[in-house]
Amino acid sequence: MKAAVWHGGEDVKIEEVPEPRMGPNDALVRVKTVGICGSDLHAFEGISRRRVPPLIMGHEIAGEVADVGKNVAKLKEKNRVVVYPILSCGECEHCRSGNENICTDIRFLGLHVPGGFAEHIAAPANKCIKIPDTLMFEKACLTEPLSVAVHVVNNVPIKVNDTILVIGAGIIGSMVTQVARLRTSGQIVVTDILNTRLELAKKLGADVTINSKEEDVAEEIVKITDGRGVDVSIEAVGIQSTVQQAQASVKKGGIIVAVGLLEENVKIDIMKLVSSELKLCGSYAYNDYDFRSSINLIARDRINPQPYLTHIFPLEDALKGFKEMATNKETVLKVILKP
Repeated sequence: MKAAVWHGGEDVKIEEVPEPRMGPNDALVRVKTVGICGSDLHAFEGISRRRVPPLIMGHEIAGEVADVGKNVAKLKEKNRVVVYPILSCGECEHCRSGNENICTDIRFLGLHVPGGFAEHIAAPANKCIKIPDTLMFEKACLTEPLSVAVHVVNNVPIKVNDTILVIGAGIIGSMVTQVARLRTSGQIVVTDILNTRLELAKKLGADVTINSKEEDVAEEIVKITDGRGVDVSIEAVGIQSTVQQAQASVKKGGIIVAVGLLEENVKIDIMKLVSSELKLCGSYAYNDYDFRSSINLIARDRINPQPYLTHIFPLEDALKGFKEMATNKETVLKVILKP
């Protein structure tokens, strides 16, 4: 079969590789659509070292069941599915409590084992979740990134009138904005350095936007909230300055949620954290409940998927897709590949 194989850095080649081996409890999925994640792009750009080449990346997968293992009873050929890419142990205390996203032995399709930038992928059958016949594959592969946003909002006790700050209007920040809008009638403030993304944020539920290149975020939040600060700051970028913005903008007793993946230490104002009784927490990936909730949100058009369906390439143009994401960040939120 054909696959886009990443060999490190910006080296992505279309190659003939063996068909994946399917075990008795697995399903063979014919990949119809697969998104390039921001973490895949970080590997391509050399920012992240979590992936080891050579590797078939890709964990935002929607497709059609091509075959099933002998022990599989709940799936059959032609079933339309999305693939839940977390391969958890199922035995540790976190898995047993429904928090498989922090499994002690967590692995991901497309990161630790071959992923979806290929014509077929073998995955545990219980990770292949059926989708409605009416749901386009292009929309279905958005389940994975949307699950990250759903997990953020499910993890934070957002009340109906809370004011929310979302720092970063990339795809995760954009989706957090949409999901948070379903949870609160309070103000949602979104920051970014790109005006095109801020314009989109307004269309997707933001009440106020701030270009953090042009304005001081904390000062603007003081004005917007009459000096109080926001109830919840959600940091979806992952750099020193935005973490500090999140802390500086939240009210006393407020919540700071770090979503952006950092691979370095950052400084925070520990005195303010303690004396203002701020709650600082991380939000990583998602669990099965978040994933299934995301399918429903997309299938029922509770979120607007259109902004993420603008850059769709055949698998053969995977390298072009990566370069498009890397060089046109002002206009590209998501690249979807179609094997």
